Amino acid sequence: MSGDDPVNRLPTLSVENLSVVFPGGVTAVENMSLQVSEGEFVAIVGPSGCGKSTLLKVVSGLLPAATGTVHVHGPRQGRPRIGFMFQRDTLLPWATVASNISVGCELSGLPKEKYQERIESLLELVRLQGYENNYPAALSGGMRQRVSLARLLAYEPDIYLMDEPFGALDYQTKIVMGRELLRIWEAGRRSIVFVTHDIEEAVALADRVIVMSPRPGRIVAEHASTFERPRDPRTLRGDPRFGALVQQIWAELTPTD
Repeated sequence: MSGDDPVNRLPTLSVENLSVVFPGGVTAVENMSLQVSEGEFVAIVGPSGCGKSTLLKVVSGLLPAATGTVHVHGPRQGRPRIGFMFQRDTLLPWATVASNISVGCELSGLPKEKYQERIESLLELVRLQGYENNYPAALSGGMRQRVSLARLLAYEPDIYLMDEPFGALDYQTKIVMGRELLRIWEAGRRSIVFVTHDIEEAVALADRVIVMSPRPGRIVAEHASTFERPRDPRTLRGDPRFGALVQQIWAELTPTD
C-alpha cells in the first residue's frame, strides 16, 4: 500500500464494548470494539440484520447505546463533524443541484459569499459541471448520488459514515461510483466507515474489511486490503489475490457446520 500506514495514525473513531438493545429486548450489536484511524477507509460487511447500519446510527448520534462508549475525534476544536450518506439519496426534490449542495455549505458554517466558489469546485470534483440548475428528478440514480456526495463534501465532516451508498445502483454504475469515491477520498483522505453487502466492493475500496456475525452483531474477523493505491476497482477484480480475499471473507460469512 502506498502512503502512510493507517494503523500508525491517530484514531478518528473509537468504539469500545458497544452493545445496542432495541425495545423488546432485541440485541442488535453486542460487545463491539472498533478503531478507525485518521484517513483510514474501513468497510464493514455482514449478513442482513447484523447491526451494520445500527453501528453507524450510534456513531452519528441517531441511536443510543445500551452499554459501551463511542468517541469521534476531529482536528478542529469543538464538536467533531460527522457526515452520513444513505443508500438512497436524500436530496430535496424541489431544489436544484446547486441548492442541494448549498445545504452542506450552510451546515459547515461557510460564509454565504463563498458558497458559489465551493459549489463550483465540488461540481467539478464529482464531474457534474453544467448540471447545477437541474432538479433531482432529471438526474440518473448515479448522478443523484454524486450530488449527495458533493453535499456531504460541502459539509467538510471529520468522518464519513456511508450506509450502502451505492447499493441501489446497477452493477456498472456502482463500479464507476466506487472509482469516483476513491478518487475523491485520495484527494482529501478523511476517515470513512463504509457499510456494504457487497464483498467485492468492500475489498476493492477499503484499507481494512471488518466482518460481522449474524445478530447480535459481533466482529468475527478483519482483513487488511493491501492492494496498491491508487486503485481502479474495474481492473483490481482481475487480480488473483483479490479473488482469494473475497472467497475467504465469503467463507467467514457462510460458515459450515
